[in-house]
Order: sequence, then structure tokens, then C-alpha cells
Amino acid sequence: MPTLIQVARLKNLVDAPGDARKIHKRSVPTIGGVMVVLGFMLSAMVWLPANAVEEFDLKWLYLLSAGLALFFVGLKDDLIGLSPAKKLLVHLFLGGMLVHLGGFRIDTFDGLFGIHNIPLWLSYPFSLFVYIVAVNAVNLIDGIDGLAGGVGTLMMVTFGAWFLATGNVAPATIAFAMAGSLMGFLVFNFHPARIFLGDCGSLVLGLTAYVMATEVMNTPATRVPLAWENLSLPLLAMSALAYPLVDTLRVFTLRALRGRSPFSPDKNHLHHRIMMNGSGHAKAAVLLYGYTAAFIGLPFLVYRFFPQLNTTWVFVGELVAAFAVFIPLLRSTRYANLRQEALIKAADEEAPSPTTAEPLVHPAPKAPLSKEAPSWRDRVSTRKEAKAEQAPV
Repeated sequence: MPTLIQVARLKNLVDAPGDARKIHKRSVPTIGGVMVVLGFMLSAMVWLPANAVEEFDLKWLYLLSAGLALFFVGLKDDLIGLSPAKKLLVHLFLGGMLVHLGGFRIDTFDGLFGIHNIPLWLSYPFSLFVYIVAVNAVNLIDGIDGLAGGVGTLMMVTFGAWFLATGNVAPATIAFAMAGSLMGFLVFNFHPARIFLGDCGSLVLGLTAYVMATEVMNTPATRVPLAWENLSLPLLAMSALAYPLVDTLRVFTLRALRGRSPFSPDKNHLHHRIMMNGSGHAKAAVLLYGYTAAFIGLPFLVYRFFPQLNTTWVFVGELVAAFAVFIPLLRSTRYANLRQEALIKAADEEAPSPTTAEPLVHPAPKAPLSKEAPSWRDRVSTRKEAKAEQAPV
């Protein structure tokens, strides 16, 4: 990682401050995902065939192939930018590959809202929609030092522990490979960050999170430990992704209500609001680590002590709690957020439009003619004399 940081600085592959929406005060390399994905892929390819034994099948190759393709898409976005429409097309293609060829789809709600098995004609589009939401939700929390890496580590450790407990070696290997890679990255990404994860890392993390969540939801009932036989698997999967889903649902809804694109950037994410309340990067990240860990443990506690509770009511209660926790924060930072939005709007209005902005490359000024330069008459007469000398006698 130190070598990658040095190369990124030499090649100016950094995110420079200056935009009103940015919260860092210095230039930071943005391609930390290169080492995260490299470590993840190498670990998975080395250990997956050896550990999976009879459970190994081609669906894990589809996962690694889709992850590699999405890595290059994210890397291009980090380096030169990529339009949301093109990224959506890539997500539709890769998501379709995972859902159809890899079999990573949501086939059951396990009694949530009274729904058990989902028809195949509905499972495909619903799974593709959930894939796009999950990948973008994880991508959007990469907004402060150490947040995406830390939350991602907690998610992957949870998934890996569940798969070990249920005897699913292959997904456990995938989850722990990603968790180990993220732990190594956090050494350089926790505040003050020396490198950012970037889209090349956060998109692959989101893709892996979706795959792990669907595998949790599709765990065979015969493999679930007796102590957790009443545990709602869809609720467990959503609890692991609690913060990315809650934050994304909130900001997308607010942007839509204000007539803006859901993908338009701002500083209204929950981690930004925590920092508006006086917390720094490190404190905000640790608070959200605690939030994630609490909601991961909540389903286990509920079904351990209240096994007869209705799954739908438990889900509704957790959903309300997930949002209600942030209400005092949002109230206390309301005016600070309004001031921040006003500053961003003013900065956008002051920025020169493409039609009025000065060109990045200015034409070089023409060199002035020397005072002793010959006139056009002298040049014509010189040409005539030269032709006369060359003519045959």
C-alpha cells in the first residue's frame, strides 16, 4: 500500500480539496481499492478451491469475474470519470449475470410480510433491483475516513461467522477474504487517511455484500443451528447492511422530494451530519461502527429472548429504530445543514459556466515581426531573381 500511495502522488491520481462538497483539506490518493481488490481476489482464488471441496461450483467464478469487471469500471470512474447512465448499464449487465448465471437471487422472504417463496418471474427483477441498491448504498457511505472500510469489515465478519456456523465453507472463505483485505486497508484509511477506497474498491465491496446477503437469505433450514431456528434470515441480511440502506434511502428520498437527481452529490449524508455536530472523522466512523454492530446483534437478541415474535413486526420495529436513532442528530444539525447547502449553492453559482470559462490551454502569442524583416515586395523580387538564375541559358 505505501508504494501505491507514492505512485498515486507521483502520477497525481489524487482527490484535491477545493470543492465545497469535499470535507478533506489535503490531496489524497483515490485508488486504494486497487490493493483491496487485489488482496481479496488472490486470497479467494488461493483458498476457495482448497476449502470448498465438494461445495465449490462455477457460481463463485461468476462472482470473481463480475467483481473484476466492476473493479475496472470503478477504476475508470476514479481516474477520468464515468457517466451514471453508463455505470447503470454495467450494473444491469453484471447484476443480470450474477442473478441468472450465478444463481445469487432472492427466492424467499422467509415469512416476512407473510411471503415465503417468490415466483421466478418476480425473483429475477427484484433481485436485480436489490443488487443495484446494495452496490450503490455501500458506494455512497465512502464519504469519511475509515467508514466504508470499517463498516464493510463488520459486515463481512458477520457473514463469514454465519457461514461457518452453518457449514457453508465457500461463502465463508469469500467473506473472510474481503474482511482481511479491508482490515489491511484500514491501517492506511483510518483518520487521517493516507488513501481513499475509491469507486474501484467500494463498488466491489457492495457487490460482495449483495452476494453474501443473498447467500444468508438462502441458507437451507437444515443447516441453521437449533438455537437460531426462529431467526429471520432476510432480517439478518438487512441488519448487516443497516447503515448503508438507511442512509441511502434517506438521502435519495430527500433529493427526490426536492426535485433533484437521487445521484446528485451533497453533504446531507448521516456521517456528514454527525461531523456537523462537532465530531471528527475518527469519532464519526467509530459511532457508526457501533451502530452497525448493534443492529447486527439485534436480531439475535430478539429471537433469543422473544422467539415467538412475529417476523414482520420485528422488521418494522427495527426499521423504525434504525431511523429514530438519528432524529436528535438531524434536529440539532438542521441549521448547520441549511448553511452548508447555502454555501454549496453559492459556490455552484460563482463557478464559471462552460461557455464563459476561460480555455484550459491558451494559444501561444504570435512572435512580433522583426524591424529588419523584408517587405513583401522584397520577397517577391528575391523569388524572381532565384528563378532567373535557375533558368537554362
